[in-house]
Amino acid sequence: MKIEIYYDKECPFCNYYANYISLKENHQLILKNAREEKELIEEFRAFGFDINNGFIIKVDDITLYQGSDAIIFLNEVSQKRIYFKDNNFFKDFVYPLVKKLRKIILFCLGKNNKI
Repeated sequence: MKIEIYYDKECPFCNYYANYISLKENHQLILKNAREEKELIEEFRAFGFDINNGFIIKVDDITLYQGSDAIIFLNEVSQKRIYFKDNNFFKDFVYPLVKKLRKIILFCLGKNNKI
C-alpha cells in the first residue's frame, strides 16, 4: 500500500506523529511537508480538504483521509498502535483539543498556523 502523508513539518505535534508511526516496514510511506507542496494543497482544497484542518493522507492515489480520520487510519495500519478506546471520543474531544494546542504552540514558536 502506498501512503502519502501531507503534514505541517513545522508543527511539533504533526512532526512527532508523522515520525512516530512505523509504517515503513510494511507500506510505501511518503512524508511530504505541506508547506512545500502548495500546488497539491490547492488541489486538495478543490476536493474540500484544507490542510489547516489536519493531516491529509492519500492512499494508493485513490482514497483521501483528513484530520482525525487520517490519524485513525494510520493507527489501524501502523505497527506502533495508539489504542483509542472510543474513536468518537477521539474525534469529538481529543483531536479538536490537539488542533487548538497546535495553533498555540505555532504562535509561541513564531510560526504561521495557516498553510
